[in-house]
Amino acid sequence: MGGATQFSKTKPFVVIELFIEIEKPKDNIILLVCENPQQNKLFRDTINQYHSYVKYKDSPTRNIRYLVYESKSGNFVGSIGLSSATIAVACRDNYIGWNNVTKMKHLNKLANNSRFCIIQKNTTIKNVASSTLKQLRIIGQKDWKNRYGDDLILLETFVQPERDDIYDGNINRNGSCYRADNWIEVGMTSGASIQKSPLLLWAKEKGERGRLARENKEECLKKYGGYLGEHNKSGYKVTESKKKIVFVKPLVKNWKKILNDF
Repeated sequence: MGGATQFSKTKPFVVIELFIEIEKPKDNIILLVCENPQQNKLFRDTINQYHSYVKYKDSPTRNIRYLVYESKSGNFVGSIGLSSATIAVACRDNYIGWNNVTKMKHLNKLANNSRFCIIQKNTTIKNVASSTLKQLRIIGQKDWKNRYGDDLILLETFVQPERDDIYDGNINRNGSCYRADNWIEVGMTSGASIQKSPLLLWAKEKGERGRLARENKEECLKKYGGYLGEHNKSGYKVTESKKKIVFVKPLVKNWKKILNDF
C-alpha cells in the first residue's frame, strides 16, 4: 500500500511543528525519523486523514516511520514509512531469482515502502513524491542497518490500481511517482496476504527483544506485545486482499548477487 496519496482539497488538520532546522540543506526534501510519541501521532494522523484507502494500524513487524518536510520552508508535507518485506510475492521472487531457501535467508535485506502520503496543498515542489522517494533510499539504508543490523539491498511497494477513494471518488492509480523514480514494475500480487508471526521476525533481531523471542516466547509477547492466536502452527496467517501492482527498487549495483549468494 505504498502508492503516494496526494490531495489538494482543504480538510481541517492540525500540524504540530516538529521540523528541525538544518543549515544549508542540499535537497528540497528532508525526512525526519519518528522517535517519540508526538512524532508517531503526527505520522498516524496524516495517514488516517489524507491517505485515501488504507487507514493506519500498528504492526509488530519492523517499522521505520518518517515525517516529510520541505527543506527551505520547513513545511510539513507528508509521511512515508518502511516495514518488513512481504513473505510471499511470486512475481518479486521470480524477478530476484529466489527459491524458498535463499529467500528466507535474505528477506530481511528487503523493506516494504508500506506507507506514503503527500499533502499536496502544503508544498510547492513539483516533483515532491519522487524527491521523497530519493531521500527514502538514501536515509532508509542507513537507518535500516543501524536499527536492525541488516544491509538494505532492495525496496518493494504495492499499488492498488483501482479503488474507491473516500475523497475523490474512483481513481485509477498506476504508481506514477514510482515510475518517475525509476522503480521497476514486476507484476501483480495474487490477492492473498501472508503475514509472519512477530516472534519469527523478532527472533532474528539483536538486543533484548530478539533474545527473549528466541528463549522465552511467552515472556517476549508479554513484554513487547504482538499476537499469536491469529496465526497457524507454522507461524503464518493468510488473508484475502485486493490485487496490487508490485514495484521494486534495487539500492546497490550487485543486488542480485547479494540476494542469491552468487
